[in-house]
Amino acid sequence: MRCGTKRFEITVEKNGRTAVKEICARDQIDARKICRRMFGHDEKITSVRQKK
Repeated sequence: MRCGTKRFEITVEKNGRTAVKEICARDQIDARKICRRMFGHDEKITSVRQKK
């Protein structure tokens, strides 16, 4: 983990299915980048929320 990371819940849509994934990142933009790197560019990210 990096310094200053927070937990984010990302809602992703792929092939008509919706999934919620949890990612540790510094901010929302970084969470989106990590999600794209890990799971591919063909997934549509519908929402990014900070988990409290």
